[in-house]
Amino acid sequence: MFEHLTARDVDACHRLAGTCRELGSDVDAWRQRMINGLRGLVRAQVVIMAELVNLGEGASGPMKSLATHRAGWADERSESKWREYASSIPVERTPEYPYINRFAGDRLTLSRDEIWGRDAWYRSKTYNDIHRACGIDDYIMSVRATTLPGRSLSIWLHREVGDAEFGDRERAIIALVHDVVCSELGGFLAWADEPRISELTDRRKDVLRGLLAGDSEKQIAFALDLSRATVHEHVLAVYKHFGVSSRGELLAIFIGRARPDLGTGN
Repeated sequence: MFEHLTARDVDACHRLAGTCRELGSDVDAWRQRMINGLRGLVRAQVVIMAELVNLGEGASGPMKSLATHRAGWADERSESKWREYASSIPVERTPEYPYINRFAGDRLTLSRDEIWGRDAWYRSKTYNDIHRACGIDDYIMSVRATTLPGRSLSIWLHREVGDAEFGDRERAIIALVHDVVCSELGGFLAWADEPRISELTDRRKDVLRGLLAGDSEKQIAFALDLSRATVHEHVLAVYKHFGVSSRGELLAIFIGRARPDLGTGN
């Protein structure tokens, strides 16, 4: 598959993975960076990425998504129609399900025509009533196993109606980026169920920035023009958010990861 890539393609894939690492502490930020970067690399209209549990053979329960990120919808109406469709149809009734249900290896990449067949696709209600109405047509489904048993990362990339279909080069780009990113989940890149930095208040982000910089609570209080008692309350709230009880445990979460972008403070 990778024989379809040029040296420039490979470099672009690794550059994208590198920019994801720079945001790796932030569950949402690195995923948004990845899907928007992939949109540009393969000229996709819409990209949907989900971290899944209980996918394929050996599942211990129903399949579910721990986090889903989307980018590229032409307008709110298209995204709303797609979400309504995705939430209303049981996954077992989708043509992708037999492939997903048998997933037992470490990778799976399929095109729309491999799943549907070209003629069947253009005759289907799924295309004519949903995809075309949402402005999307050709797609690639890519699934990778992660280092955690039973957990996978899936990416769906859609081309705009009327656009050319994905080719071998685009498929190889998707596979390479997916391979690299999956190998770094839980290391450089935060899992979907890790505490979200985006859920912290702005003030607690300020406090977290100080803690990660090695500042004492006294120094943080001075920098933020707050009382030490107030800063201590924020510190305890930050610890609770990340499920730790000490600064050492907090810092351990960020070891090996780029520092999150927490702004510059006031």
